[in-house]
Amino acid sequence: MASNIIYLEGKAIDDETILVPLSSAALLFVVQYCSPESFSLKFTRKNLDEAYCFKISRDTLDKTEHVFDTDDEQDCLLPVIRQTDDIWVRSGLCGTIRYIVSQAHIDRPQEHLDDLLGFRGGSLKACAEVSGWTKLCEVELPDTVTQLVNKIRNEESKVFSLPEDLMKLEWHFLKPPKIHNDDKTKRPFLKQIQKEADNLKTEEDVTEFQYNREIHNPHGVTKFYVNVNAEYETVRSKTNNRNIKYRKEKKSNSVINGGSDGEIVQDNSSVNNLKNLLKKMTIDNLEFSHLYSEGTTITMADLILYTNIYHLFESFDFKIASVQHHLKHIITWFDHMTSLPRVHQTAIQCGYKLGKLAKNRNMTSPIEFTVEEGLFEKINEDEMELSRMSRGKYRPIKPDVWSALDKVVKGEIQIETGIHPRGDNTAILWSEVPEGVDPGLDLPKKRLLRKCEQLENLVTAVLELAKPRDVIVDFCSGGGHLGIAVAHFLPECKVYLIENKEESLIRAKQRINKLNMKNVVIYQCNQDYFRGKFDIGMCLHACGVATDMVLKQCLQNNASFVICPCCYGGIQNTHLMTYPTSKYYKDSGIVYKDFLTLGHAADQTEFKLVLEEQGKYCANLVDTDRAALAKEHGYKVTLCSLNPLTCTPKNNLLIGIAPEQKTEPS
Repeated sequence: MASNIIYLEGKAIDDETILVPLSSAALLFVVQYCSPESFSLKFTRKNLDEAYCFKISRDTLDKTEHVFDTDDEQDCLLPVIRQTDDIWVRSGLCGTIRYIVSQAHIDRPQEHLDDLLGFRGGSLKACAEVSGWTKLCEVELPDTVTQLVNKIRNEESKVFSLPEDLMKLEWHFLKPPKIHNDDKTKRPFLKQIQKEADNLKTEEDVTEFQYNREIHNPHGVTKFYVNVNAEYETVRSKTNNRNIKYRKEKKSNSVINGGSDGEIVQDNSSVNNLKNLLKKMTIDNLEFSHLYSEGTTITMADLILYTNIYHLFESFDFKIASVQHHLKHIITWFDHMTSLPRVHQTAIQCGYKLGKLAKNRNMTSPIEFTVEEGLFEKINEDEMELSRMSRGKYRPIKPDVWSALDKVVKGEIQIETGIHPRGDNTAILWSEVPEGVDPGLDLPKKRLLRKCEQLENLVTAVLELAKPRDVIVDFCSGGGHLGIAVAHFLPECKVYLIENKEESLIRAKQRINKLNMKNVVIYQCNQDYFRGKFDIGMCLHACGVATDMVLKQCLQNNASFVICPCCYGGIQNTHLMTYPTSKYYKDSGIVYKDFLTLGHAADQTEFKLVLEEQGKYCANLVDTDRAALAKEHGYKVTLCSLNPLTCTPKNNLLIGIAPEQKTEPS
C-alpha cells in the first residue's frame, strides 16, 4: 500500500478522460515524468469548477494507484500530500511537487531526478509571498492562463489582450540566463577551449572550430556560444580603431565569427589569429543560452510551466503562429522542451496532442491576440527576479521619516499599551520540563537564555487564553520551539506547526518523536494555504508581511492571537496584503509610503543605537495599526512588551481575545 497519498482536484469524465484544474494537471505531469514509488492519488470534485478545468488522458494514471470521488476532507489548499503513518502534511503545488521529485530521486538515484530541484535544491523553494518567481509559477500564471482560456472557450471576443503575467514570462526569457557560481560553471569549459587552441594547426582546423557547444545532462542539454569577438571588440575600442558589429561583422585579416546558426564566417583568417583570440578569452566570452526558465538546466519549474503553456496553445487549436510575434521566446522554449525525449514521452503519456500541434502550428487562428501598449515598461524587474529572497526593502531618507511622523501627530494617532496578562510572572522552570521541550538542543548557549525568555512570554500568554480541546496554530513555526512548548503544557489541546522550510520541520519532527507527542501535527506549506479552523493563532518573530498574514487568518477564523512581530522594514504590499491595514490609520491620512517609512524606522531598535527610542516608537505605531484592525473586528487587544526587554530588540507583543471569548484573562 502507498505510504504517501496525494489529494487533488479532478473527476473522471469517462474511461478515457479526466477533468482537472491546471494545478492538478501540472502535478500529474510531474508524477508521470518521475514515476515515484509509494504514492497514490485521491481525486475530489468538491469545489471543482468544471468551467475552469482541462481534459487530459486517463492513461496518465496507469502507473499510479488512484481513487475518484473521495470524501476525505483536507484543511489545506490542494494539492495535499499526507503520509499514512506520519504527522506530516504537505500543501501547495510547489511544495508537493518538490516532495514528489525528492522521493523519486531516493527511489532511483541513478536517474538524477534531484537535478530538477535546481541549484542547491532551490527551485521554487521560496514561498510566493517573498519570491516573485514562485508567485508567477504557482499563482499568477496558472490563474491567468485559466482565465484567458475560459474567455476563449466562451468566445467572449475575437480579439484578446495577452495578460501581463504571460508577458512577464516572455520578458523573462529575453534576459540572459541566471547562472549560479558563474566562474565555477564556466571555468572548466574555458580551459578546455583554450587547450583546443594549442591544437589548431591548419586553416581547416580554424574552419571546423566549434563556436556553438552543447553539454548533455540526464534531463536535457545546455548550450553556449564561444564569442571570440567580445574580447576582440574590447581590445579594439581601447585603441580607438573602427568598431566591429557584435558577432556579425566580417573583419579582414582576422578570424572570426561563429554565426548564431553555427556557420563560420571567415575572411583571410589565420591559425595564429584564432589562437590569440581564444587565449585572451575570459568566462564572459562563453555566452550560455536561456533554454530553461531558471537558467541553463531544466528544473521542476519548466515542467509546471510547460503544462500551463500547452493548455494555453490547445485553447486556440495549437495555431501558435497567431502569437508568434508576441510570444517568440516562450514558443522557442516550449519547442525545446518538447524536443527533450523524456518530456516528449511524458507529454504523449498524458495524452498531449503533439501531432496536432505540429500540424497546426503554422496556421493562423481567427482569434487575434494583442499586447497592451507600454506593457513591458510596466513590468517590475524586481518582481521577476530569480531570487529566494524578497525584493529590496524600501529605504526612506530622513525627511521621509519626519514627514510620516508629522502625519501621525496631525492624525492624532494614539498608542495604547498594556501589560502581559501575567504581569512580570512569566517565568517557566525549564529544568522541570523534559529534554526537547526547551530549545537547548538547537541553540548555542549565548542565545539559549534569550530564546527561553521570549518563549516564556508567548507560552504563558497562550496558557491564559486556551481552553481544553482548543486547536492552536504556531504559524511560521521554524523548528517548533514555541509550538512544542505549548503542546507540552496543554496536552489536551491540538497544536499545528505551520512552516514552509523543510529543514526546520525535520528538526521539529525529531523533537516531537523523541518526546512521543501525540497532539502535534506538522504542516509544510505557505501559511495562507492552511485553511483549517482553529481557536488560537500564535507566532514568534514572523518576518514582515508574515505577521500580518497571521493576524488576518486569526481574524478570519475568529481566533484569539498571541503575536510577536519582527522585521518591520520587510513590510510591503503583496497579492495578499495592503498597508496600512486598519480603517483608523487610513482615516488618519496615513498612506502606503508613510507606513513603509514607519516600518523602516521601526527596525532601528537595536540596543544602544542613537535611533533606538525612535525605532521603538515607530514599532509601536506599526503595531497600533495591527491592534486597530483587530479592534475593528470586535477583538479586545493588548499591546505590551516581552519581559525582560533585553531578550530581543523586537520585543512587542500583541495579545488579542476573539469577540465571543472577550473576558479578562484569569
